[in-house]
Amino acid sequence: MWPEHAWAWEVYLGCATQWIKTPVMGSLPWWEGLNYTGVEVVMRKYQVPEDMESEVFAQLQVLEVETVVLRNQ
Repeated sequence: MWPEHAWAWEVYLGCATQWIKTPVMGSLPWWEGLNYTGVEVVMRKYQVPEDMESEVFAQLQVLEVETVVLRNQ
């Protein structure tokens, strides 16, 4: 992992319980994405530096999109 992505990875791992999933009858749940209110709490609790919040959030969204694609295959 590149050092400049470490914060995003830590926040991603910390958001393990913040996924929004929709039940689908007779199938696995459909992964919608992250609960951004919960993401904000995780970022605050992990003390992401204020000047890095936007960059970390953008990186987290890349991880989120890739997770949704993989989980919903």
